[in-house]
Amino acid sequence: QIRVYLPLLRERIRVFNTYSKAFADYDWAIIPPSVDGEKESSYHIYALRIKNFTEEQRDRMIDEIAKAEVAVNVHFIPMLSFFKSLGYDIKNYPQAYENFKGEISLPIYPQLDEEQLNFIINVVKAAYITVAGTE
Repeated sequence: QIRVYLPLLRERIRVFNTYSKAFADYDWAIIPPSVDGEKESSYHIYALRIKNFTEEQRDRMIDEIAKAEVAVNVHFIPMLSFFKSLGYDIKNYPQAYENFKGEISLPIYPQLDEEQLNFIINVVKAAYITVAGTE
């Protein structure tokens, strides 16, 4: 894929920016950063975080989104079972846990067209309303 890296990157940026614009006006949506000083994302993940959500609410939201046959998941898992077995406790890493408990990674395939993106965006918004009970 290195031969087509730049065209694919441009398309992932398009998808990323479409999501960011769509969720920018919602107080509950924490938009993932794409540029930080001289560093820029590779745009391979769109890790939308839902403000003030519990793990249970996040999981319910994922289930609601899955009902519409949109594949989302949790990409950032800060405490793997191996580390738990060594006695580490996620409670000792509150920022990592905060990032994890409300995170949902949205599809960011370069092949997504505008109709598909709008469908995903509307499904995510509807799932939030269903779980949170408010817009």
